[in-house]
Amino acid sequence: MRHPIDINGYDYSTSREPSDFSENVLTRDVAFNRHSKNQEGTHVSPFDQGHIDVGTDDIKVRLVQGINERDFARVLKKAQMATIGLDIEAADDDDEGWEEMLKGGLQTALESQTIVFEVQGVSRTATHQIVRSRRAAFHQQSQRASWMGVHPNVRMPESVWRNHHVRDAWYRAINACHEAYSAACAQDISYQDARFILPEGTSTYIMCEYTVREFLAVYAYRACSMFQWEICHTVREMGRLLVEAHPWLAPYVKITCEKTHVCEFQGWEKVEGQCTLPYAIEENRRYKPHKSLQIK
Repeated sequence: MRHPIDINGYDYSTSREPSDFSENVLTRDVAFNRHSKNQEGTHVSPFDQGHIDVGTDDIKVRLVQGINERDFARVLKKAQMATIGLDIEAADDDDEGWEEMLKGGLQTALESQTIVFEVQGVSRTATHQIVRSRRAAFHQQSQRASWMGVHPNVRMPESVWRNHHVRDAWYRAINACHEAYSAACAQDISYQDARFILPEGTSTYIMCEYTVREFLAVYAYRACSMFQWEICHTVREMGRLLVEAHPWLAPYVKITCEKTHVCEFQGWEKVEGQCTLPYAIEENRRYKPHKSLQIK
């Protein structure tokens, strides 16, 4: 049932009567982390400088764990030879030919090595997309366990930055969110409940674990400009760092269109003007929408 209320001259409605303060046992605010339990300040975000990053400015990506190349080559070579069988008592010969598995076919041995990246400064909006890779593991800064601070860092889209009217409204909205968050925490509402107030643009930290096989698939898909600019930039930076550490991977860390020479963009927008790759031509698209948005 909806109950109309007025908030600063705007009409909203609530699911309960404003005078209804009944409590549900399941939704009681009993979470462990709140100001009264965080007196030593051990659960405090390091990103509380009131800083606003625009677009992809200052997104930091680091390769934490790369590939043990010798072991990887040995596993790939043996996986390829397993079809005819191998004498495991015989001394290992050279690993020549190990790279064949990277070119296609049954690639399960590419899952024998895990690579790990850490990313700092992306928004919660971006991480909501990053974690949708199902064959990967993630470790993210918790807004449930940590005090995010008085003015948590946030990320602003360039479209907002270039529009003075919207930018000013955005500043006011962010400040209002931070004030409400601080007020909630000051009243000892748990961090897990207070975090509902924080904007999705709040900066965060995340560590991402992929098998080699999964990362190549993620890069081929997510590095395409059809996706939101923040995740596209982050994944491309991951790929750059991986190739920098392991140059022999360069032929395989590719966006799908770089392999097929066909534009794989699936959105309604026109591809010209938002992608620098030579395959980004409307006539070269595999999936042509029924209607296109005329983006100039």
